[in-house]
Amino acid sequence: MKRDVSSRRGFTLIELLVVIAIIALLMGILTGALNMARRQVRATVCMAALKQWGLCYQLYAGDHNSKLPYYVGGTVNTTYMQTLRPYYADVNKMRTCPAATKISTLNPTGLQAQSYFGFTRHAWQIDVTQAEWMDDDDWGIGSFGENSWLRNSVDAGGNRVNADQTWATMDVRKINDVPFIGDARWNNAWPTNDHAVPGPTASEEQMYNIGNWSQMACYVMRRHKDGLNLCFGDGSTRTVRAEDLWTLRWNRQSPPEEPADSLDWMKEW
Repeated sequence: MKRDVSSRRGFTLIELLVVIAIIALLMGILTGALNMARRQVRATVCMAALKQWGLCYQLYAGDHNSKLPYYVGGTVNTTYMQTLRPYYADVNKMRTCPAATKISTLNPTGLQAQSYFGFTRHAWQIDVTQAEWMDDDDWGIGSFGENSWLRNSVDAGGNRVNADQTWATMDVRKINDVPFIGDARWNNAWPTNDHAVPGPTASEEQMYNIGNWSQMACYVMRRHKDGLNLCFGDGSTRTVRAEDLWTLRWNRQSPPEEPADSLDWMKEW
C-alpha cells in the first residue's frame, strides 16, 4: 500500500521560531547556572587558600613564642610573602584568588616602574627588581593583602612602634576577631574604622591610587557576591560584605563602627 506523501508536512516558520526561542532560553538559563557554579567554585578555592594562610600564621606564632611576624620598613620582613615563605613552601599561586583572573597593568603605584595595584578581577603586581623587600626571583603577583596592624612593628633599631595599635601576638583578647589576610588591591594595608567610605566613581580603576593604598579602600570590593573573603586570627574564613568592613576589629585602637552606607553603586567587576 502506498503512503500518502501529501499527508506529510514539515515545521512551519512559526514552529521553528518557537523551537529556536526555547533553545535560546534554555541556553541562557544553563549559561547563568554555569557562571554561578564557576563563581562558587572560585570562592571555595579562595577560602581554601586563605585557610592555608591562616595556618601559616599559626605555625609562625608557634615557632616564635606566640608572636606574629615583624614589620620592619625597608627590609624583607615587610610582607607576608617573605616572612611566611618557609610555611607555604614558596607556592606562588597560593597568593592569588582564582576570581582575580587577570594581572593588573593599570593603576601604577608611582613607586616602582612596573608595580600595579590590583582590583576586583585583577591581581596586583610588584616590580621585584626595584622592591628592596622582595627577592629578585620572586613571582611578585597576588591578590591577597595582609592587615599590617597584626604585625609587631619595630624601627631599624629594633624598638617597637605603634605598640598601642598593633596586635603583635596571638596571646591577646579577641585576636580571633581580627582580620589577618584577605582579598585586597595590594599586598598589605593599615585600615582603621574611621577611614572614609569610598563614593561612586567612573570606574573601579579610578577608585584606587597611591594616596589611599593603606586605607580601608584596599579591601573594599565585591569579588565574591557582595563582598570579599577574609581569614581571621583563629584561622576561620568567611565572606564579608563590603559595607561591613568598618565593623571589624582591624586595629587595637580603632573600635568597630556601624556598617557603611550602601555601596550598591559597586558592581561585581
